[in-house]
Amino acid sequence: MGIGLLFVASGALKIGHASDLAATITAFGLGLPGPLVAVIAIALPPLELLLGIYLIGGWLLAATSAAAAVLFAAFIAVLASVVARGLNVPCGCFGPGDTEPATWWTVARDALFLVPACYLFWWSRARSRP
Repeated sequence: MGIGLLFVASGALKIGHASDLAATITAFGLGLPGPLVAVIAIALPPLELLLGIYLIGGWLLAATSAAAAVLFAAFIAVLASVVARGLNVPCGCFGPGDTEPATWWTVARDALFLVPACYLFWWSRARSRP
């Protein structure tokens, strides 16, 4: 339920702010082409919102918890890259109001969120086996 609420909040705070999210993604310095950045900036907020709703509702838990774990792993990789390169960029995790630069604490926070997502995946798979 906790990571579901986290995704709902994160997605809701980003919806309607695709240009801000695109600017943040570009500032990460990953060398992504502009059209891909635009697709991510437009698709990520509703994906997070929908993922959170599904996690809260307990629907398709194996798939949604796996998707949550993959997203957290991607966020960890990107933010670790940003911090390791010394970039002074906000993570943008909670929309345009999230202006604090990404730090190792941001990376650790996402790693902490990865743990329950992985556990939920394991639990949902173990529960569905006879």
